[in-house]
Amino acid sequence: MTAESRHTALVHWAKIVLPLSALMLLSTLFLFSGKVDPTTAAIYSKVDVTTLAREQRLTAPEFSGITEDGAALTVQAATAAPDPAGHGASASKIIARLEEGTGVVTDLRAKTGRIDPAAGQISLSDGVAVQTSSGYRIATERVEMATDRTAITAPGAIAAEAPFGTLHAGQMQIDRKNAATGSDLVFNGGVKLIYQPQK
Repeated sequence: MTAESRHTALVHWAKIVLPLSALMLLSTLFLFSGKVDPTTAAIYSKVDVTTLAREQRLTAPEFSGITEDGAALTVQAATAAPDPAGHGASASKIIARLEEGTGVVTDLRAKTGRIDPAAGQISLSDGVAVQTSSGYRIATERVEMATDRTAITAPGAIAAEAPFGTLHAGQMQIDRKNAATGSDLVFNGGVKLIYQPQK
């Protein structure tokens, strides 16, 4: 047998033996690999697949618009899930900003809330913080905010730091009655003021 014929025979058998060997190795891997236990696999999962499949959720949604009195409203959240009844969406870690044409800016933050542009309403709850460009920092548990006009209301107790001191009140309201002069910040319901004169 010549060298050329030996080489041809070797190539011929290699074409048969090598694929068969690869197939045997793969079969061995599958036969002797451990079975996956779905109950223990869930322990290592960082994502709750069942919850994701069941719930509709948006990540980092943003809503923006212009109110009837010319203020720019922007609302951002970490997550939002639509209400099953169709009344807006519940949201977490909400950041809202209302910029009036007069230059007055009101920033709001809350851990949770509900956004319903169709009803013209945003509800903030759970540790709401309000800060105005005029120097007021206000803490309360709930704030109702309109999306079609400049109107922010804290119906419950508030604690505030003002440029002239600290105050507590039963409720707070920001509204804009005159388009030329900007919004008014009003405290009422047993207002207690501790005046701290400027040095």
